[in-house]
Amino acid sequence: MYAADDSTVGLGTSQKLAALCNVASYPVPAASVELIETHFAWVFLVGEHAYKMKKPAAYPLLDLRSVEDRHRNCLDEVCLNRRLAPDVYLGAVPLILDEQGELRVGGKGSVVDWLVWMKRLPSHCMLDRAIVDKTVTPAALAAVGSLLAQFYERQQRYFMPADYYVSRLRERTATERQTLLAPELNLNPTRVTTAVASVDAALESLQLELGSRAVEGRVVECHGDLRPEHICLAPPCVIDSLEFSRELRTLDPAEELAFLRLECDVAGAPEVADQVVTAYQNVSGDVFSRSLLDVYLGCRALVRAKILAWHVLDPTVASLAPWTEKARAYIELAGRYARSAVAPI
Repeated sequence: MYAADDSTVGLGTSQKLAALCNVASYPVPAASVELIETHFAWVFLVGEHAYKMKKPAAYPLLDLRSVEDRHRNCLDEVCLNRRLAPDVYLGAVPLILDEQGELRVGGKGSVVDWLVWMKRLPSHCMLDRAIVDKTVTPAALAAVGSLLAQFYERQQRYFMPADYYVSRLRERTATERQTLLAPELNLNPTRVTTAVASVDAALESLQLELGSRAVEGRVVECHGDLRPEHICLAPPCVIDSLEFSRELRTLDPAEELAFLRLECDVAGAPEVADQVVTAYQNVSGDVFSRSLLDVYLGCRALVRAKILAWHVLDPTVASLAPWTEKARAYIELAGRYARSAVAPI
């Protein structure tokens, strides 16, 4: 990550953060402001609303160092997320410096930044919280599966030659291997190599089913980051689509659902994702084998391991969690899922 010297009309990021932590800066009523920091942004919970300000930095595939870049990214986020959460994403709003020299959200003045404006969803209805609270119901999961089935059906289909699609998956796996073997990530090279070899072998073993899905046009532009913390059960919707790369969002829905299954498994509730997958298949008629789901689970576990390992190199988040240990756990999961994909039934 590359940080930016983000000063607009003499204002730095710290001044913007201070203003956005003050309820007087907002056009909506609230008693307090709750600040949540994520990898790419700060989220301010204000009464019944939420506002997101992007960090002025450059990441792989994402450059947010200028106000113009952040404005464009906010617009992209709103547009993409209205696909699965149309009532949640209200728009992109400016942070302005008014004539009195005060920073405010919206109104007249000089634009110094941009924010994504959202309705605040009830925290107890988010899937990750519901898993912990053990409040997940079959009806709610069926609604999520149906929502996803209808969403994928609306997306443009990409028809690909079978060999091309399988080769692309195997090339991606080889890239994950190269990345995870970087010395600065401090990961065990034998374990990385073993896990990647297992995933590659599973991809080769499942190439007929994988290839047939590509030929049938199953690959579509998906959500891109289907994790439990992004799924609301009531009202059923999905937020925080991966907005900065159409290529990374373009997936087989089975792979996207495998990612959800991976994260539910890590949370100790794989049966939750299994119910979503079953509901999706019942509504869509898209039936795939458990082995296909397992090989995609292996692929997504490698991707997740890479992202977590990269956090070690980012000084803004390096101390927030034991990223190396988390990455190692996902590497082990990748090998386990891949071996399951080719295990005799």
